[in-house]
Amino acid sequence: MTAMPHHHHAAPQFDLIAWAKTLVLLGMGAYFGWLLISGNLAFYINQRFAWLVVVGAVIFALLALVNIYSGLRAGDDCQHQHFQIGWDILLIVALPLLLALIVPARSLGIEAVSGGISLSPVGVASQSAFQRSPLDRNILDWLREFERAASPAAFNGTPANVIGFVYREPGFTEDSFMLSRFTMSCCVADAFPIGMPVSAPESSDFTAGVWLRARGKLRAADFDGDFLPVLFADALEPIPEPRQPYLYP
Repeated sequence: MTAMPHHHHAAPQFDLIAWAKTLVLLGMGAYFGWLLISGNLAFYINQRFAWLVVVGAVIFALLALVNIYSGLRAGDDCQHQHFQIGWDILLIVALPLLLALIVPARSLGIEAVSGGISLSPVGVASQSAFQRSPLDRNILDWLREFERAASPAAFNGTPANVIGFVYREPGFTEDSFMLSRFTMSCCVADAFPIGMPVSAPESSDFTAGVWLRARGKLRAADFDGDFLPVLFADALEPIPEPRQPYLYP
């Protein structure tokens, strides 16, 4: 009597690369979600594009779940039907996530300024910006107003209340500086520094990069060789960096 042959089914092998890819996808989805929850997303992109990050987080999470499902049910034959990436490609894909975990989230500051500060508004001015009362205008609003005015003297005596970080150049007088912010149209890659001239006797008390609230009145005056509307501040108040440090054109 002939013995029937026994068919041995090999157990599915543990695919380390496939599970590493799953962890990377889960990590990217979790990181995008954390950016949204923590508010740190504002350091990197314009708020109106936040929905793209939501979509990205959902896609990463779904891809990770598909990988988990496939890994749990796939045998050797099924596994070989899929394109297998190598560790080199996986590390390249994981690099942004590794950098995000290593480098703390922070906004651009004075150390990111190169080539000086612009005294011109960035982007197309919206009509709504001009409808704000003087004390509600930010630096970008004021630069737009300055640009559309017939004369710098048109703002003489107008009150202003603005915040920004201190920026100085070697030619500035001891009592003058620029109160500066970064504008962001799309993402941090296109961030651009703008500033508003300020004059105050106690200006030298504050180091470059410190965030201040400056209150006072505007008056046309010479500022570093140009005749401009200058904020003559009655009060300079140190403040923490705002949660949303950028301005949007």
